[in-house]
Amino acid sequence: MSSSQKSQPTLDSIAPRFVVQDMEQALAFYGQLGFATTYQDEGFAMIERDGIDLHLNVSSEPPKGRSVCWIGVTNIEALYHQYLPT
Repeated sequence: MSSSQKSQPTLDSIAPRFVVQDMEQALAFYGQLGFATTYQDEGFAMIERDGIDLHLNVSSEPPKGRSVCWIGVTNIEALYHQYLPT
């Protein structure tokens, strides 16, 4: 692979973020579905099953009709310069 191919940005993962009111209850529910917790702090958790990640965010308020999605990118700087003219 040439160095120019290595520097090309690629989108390599995606993880939707869900708002939950009770983290422990959500983790127990997704645990029953076969998901494992890979990261957890006070108000945020990442869970995974079969290479699929979900992000959970605690909020006392219900979602307001919009979604958040995390996208993993290799070489983010190159992607930024690629999108800059648009």
